[in-house]
Amino acid sequence: MSDLIEVSTVNREVYERLKQRITMGTIPPGKKISIRSLAEAFGVSTMPVREALRKLQAEGFITFERRSVTVNELSVEEVKQVFTIRLRLELLAAEWSLERATNDDIGVLEDILETMANPRLDVNEWRKLNKLFHLRFYQCSNSSHILELIRNVWDKVEPYMAIYSSTVEDFREAQLQHRELLDMIKRRDLPMLLEKTADHLTYTCGVVSAALSGKA
Repeated sequence: MSDLIEVSTVNREVYERLKQRITMGTIPPGKKISIRSLAEAFGVSTMPVREALRKLQAEGFITFERRSVTVNELSVEEVKQVFTIRLRLELLAAEWSLERATNDDIGVLEDILETMANPRLDVNEWRKLNKLFHLRFYQCSNSSHILELIRNVWDKVEPYMAIYSSTVEDFREAQLQHRELLDMIKRRDLPMLLEKTADHLTYTCGVVSAALSGKA
């Protein structure tokens, strides 16, 4: 599949592709990247690449150096902080979403979990569906503001989900937790939904933090 960009909105496309590579961990935390090599890979001049990188720097994803750019790397403590922020936001989003979720919304969540249960599913596809499962539920909150905040926090921690994916033997525990979340949504049991959401994020944070501590 070609990386060449053939669209009029080159700056936006370069930005979106770079951000996706960083958040998905394709360009991992701590990696140095060359502006010229990125321009060559996308088949564009260095100008839209620089523009995209300036925006990504403003968002806290990269740091400019004299001749290269480095993808920012979070410490174990910083990862824990981001997960704590994520938890606070998602508990509020879960409360608002549970009030408004329809049976059709719940059916969509069920379908996502069914797809995620496929043992032949590619790891990257599982990660995308994992994110979709959570964000699709939070869309029920009808709050664009909280969704934007949650997406921003997800982007910060998403590169480290690659570490999570490579650390666990399989996704059975995560799938079990997702199923428990969905069961609480179906029952409209807010106290248990909040408890299971906290347990789920604590578990994920623990796996990622342990893996990062092992790398240190």
